[in-house]
Amino acid sequence: MNKENNTLTALTGVKVGHATHLDKLTGCTVVTFDRALPVAYTAYGGASSTFNTDTLHLGKSYYRRHGLFVAGGCLPGLASASAIMEGMIADGIGDLTANIINPSISGAIVYDLGTRIAQFDGNFGREAYDNVTGQPVQNGNVGAGTGTTVGKFYYLEDGTKFPAMKSGVGSARVDLGNGVIVCALSVVNPVGNVVLPDGKILAGNRGEDKPILAYEEVNGFVTSNSMNTTISIVGTNADLQTRENYDRVAHLASHGHVRAIYPVHTSLDGDTIFVFSTEEVKMTDDNPNWPSMEVDRVGNAAAKAVQESIYDACRKAESITFEGGYQGIVPSCSDFCW
Repeated sequence: MNKENNTLTALTGVKVGHATHLDKLTGCTVVTFDRALPVAYTAYGGASSTFNTDTLHLGKSYYRRHGLFVAGGCLPGLASASAIMEGMIADGIGDLTANIINPSISGAIVYDLGTRIAQFDGNFGREAYDNVTGQPVQNGNVGAGTGTTVGKFYYLEDGTKFPAMKSGVGSARVDLGNGVIVCALSVVNPVGNVVLPDGKILAGNRGEDKPILAYEEVNGFVTSNSMNTTISIVGTNADLQTRENYDRVAHLASHGHVRAIYPVHTSLDGDTIFVFSTEEVKMTDDNPNWPSMEVDRVGNAAAKAVQESIYDACRKAESITFEGGYQGIVPSCSDFCW
């Protein structure tokens, strides 16, 4: 465990790779494990689009995965899964059945700016897989965050100009002591604003008469019918023992979305959480409230890590030029004139 690394790769055996296409404002991010790990999943809002998530629900039989992915490009981004699995098969990663290698992965997509430029290429998934590394994860305008933005509930100039600010990929880590850590990676693309704990808007929907519009200031959505999504992948080294416990942590982790984004979980968002564990640290049973209190600790740490990773995605983002954007740009919070 790398104590100086605040990203998913601080966890043993976890690697992350990006495919970044700045000219197409899209990309893909892949997370791989050194063996099949337990994974939980939950999604809120009305527009989630995922791959191979059905067996991650309670009551299903198989909830271990060899990796996860997030892709841009809207629904065509799901084609990344085939390309990623081709790479895994070539490397012998997966469950062996007779002479067949069966890699199991799950993932989700975002509707990024790249959908306005070119058709998403599923081979971006293989490119991201080929780039996986155990080094600290690169954040900002990379991978699935290449074309992501925040604040799209009120288009400007009579509904003709894209009002958002730039976001991307962000990371954060929470240490719980006794060797337990929780890390998060978020790809941030919500219809709502990103809001700090003190209520100030970090990044979001720009205005014509004032720098930023708060949601309460508008009478209703004036937006496109394009979908939006914030996807977070949370990893821990705590062995939570049962799939019910992993499911609970996934639901608690979604509180990070609620704390950092407003409005959140709308009918135009497909906010999604994945949780996995490397199962290295065995939770003690000397507490009479085990396992519920220990699971709650991990879950609340996950919420904190998700919240901070969303802020990191905005702070690490860089401004881009974009035809159709208000004033021809999509600014980052670091470049924005408040």
